[in-house]
Amino acid sequence: MNRLLKFSLTAVLIALLSACASGYPLNMSEEQWKSLTPDERKALLLKQQQYDEEQRLARIKANARERELQLQKEIAEKQRLQKLYDNPVNGNVLMVNILGGDYVRGKTLKQIMPETYDIALGEIKPIELPLQDAKNRYSQTETFYLQYNLNGNAVYLYLDHPESYGSQRIALLRDGNWQCGSRYKTSLDTSYKKLHKVKFFIKESGSRCLPNTHQKRYY
Repeated sequence: MNRLLKFSLTAVLIALLSACASGYPLNMSEEQWKSLTPDERKALLLKQQQYDEEQRLARIKANARERELQLQKEIAEKQRLQKLYDNPVNGNVLMVNILGGDYVRGKTLKQIMPETYDIALGEIKPIELPLQDAKNRYSQTETFYLQYNLNGNAVYLYLDHPESYGSQRIALLRDGNWQCGSRYKTSLDTSYKKLHKVKFFIKESGSRCLPNTHQKRYY
């Protein structure tokens, strides 16, 4: 085995196994680099360029595949949700009414204006909750997130995206009356935001309430 080939194989192995760059082509050590002739150095620089290009193309291919898979996943999820919205039976879709309450952020107090939202089983959706100031003037909306968990036994209202670190939530658990409608009143305190005595009404979309089963409940 000639000297150049020997160093080439050694350098490639080092490049694959080493976690940090040495500053020399293919992660060679300073001692290895200095032991090479100018022609050998030139050859390894070309090999480094080839290796870098191969890695760049591999990353492009991997990123493209990842984007393709993510797009397929998003399309499949949209199709799943659309089927539920098209056939809202057996608790597939809920109507979530937010009937009022207070929203505090820092020293600012806003009143929550009533609004209604539909959400399908397993869905997470951002909602714009309308707020008004103390003088009953509409002032802004605040983004929250609703989630109807996949097993169908709870609705969650998140202050931030559910995947955000430390995201706080209000949990509205199925109480057996969603077919006819259930009422809740609950609060959530955090270090930077507060929801105070927020009122909810949850009902299964498309459901038929049987006589004498409708009960108003507050929690």
